[in-house]
Amino acid sequence: MNRIRIVLLALIAHAVVVDAAETDRWARIFDGYDACFVVHDVRRNETIRWNSGRCATRFTPCSTFKIPNALIALETGVAPDGDFRLRWDGSKQHFSVWEKDHTLRSAMAVSCLWYYQRVAALVGEGRMRDFVNQFDYGNRDLSGGLTRFWLQSSLKISADEQVAFLRKLTEGGLPVSMRSKDIVADALVVSRAGNEVLHGKTGTAGDPVKKIATLGWFVGWHTKGPDTRVFAVNLSGGDNPSGRTAKALTRRLLIQLGVMSADD
Repeated sequence: MNRIRIVLLALIAHAVVVDAAETDRWARIFDGYDACFVVHDVRRNETIRWNSGRCATRFTPCSTFKIPNALIALETGVAPDGDFRLRWDGSKQHFSVWEKDHTLRSAMAVSCLWYYQRVAALVGEGRMRDFVNQFDYGNRDLSGGLTRFWLQSSLKISADEQVAFLRKLTEGGLPVSMRSKDIVADALVVSRAGNEVLHGKTGTAGDPVKKIATLGWFVGWHTKGPDTRVFAVNLSGGDNPSGRTAKALTRRLLIQLGVMSADD
């Protein structure tokens, strides 16, 4: 039986040929959202991309910037390790789980904003700018202020660029030590099942007046035996386009692709 076949072009890897039925299943996963995803198979050097125009469009990274922020803190010695603790100043926070002392690791797990803002301040603008440039992270624009530039401000990055950055991280292509990479990778573990590990970070932009989410990210990588797949998903529109929603839909996508087991 003849089937319509669609070639998804990759910017930095081989194209993967996918049949139309498969793309229809992806569309159903993200039904109601303006969304895109990039999934790169490191060992095979193959990329699947859906909604390529949006994949190339830059958005605010929001809390996904905690990944480079943590790496920079470790590389500069601001954070000696993943247990580097900062004291909560007692101020009211958006979430109650932020109202306590945190470490680099625990702050990543609950996406604690004040912790990583203070880390950025300790790093300082000069060193932060140097590393963001070395990482070639998005548009590399820090003009929005040292503790705000990644929060619906000047810094922008696309899904394609998120995957390029994470590929360099997982493949040892960033100017950071293996120790720093391992500490951050450990802090990003979302789930483990057998020989499968999912690493990831959510990010959410929102309307502060209406108090609703307007953009959700989930970026990271999944390992299973010798295979590593790096991914980035973002979405807007629809019902609650938050990082949490992006994370849930990414899990469905990775299962649909056969990357992740359903019970992971």
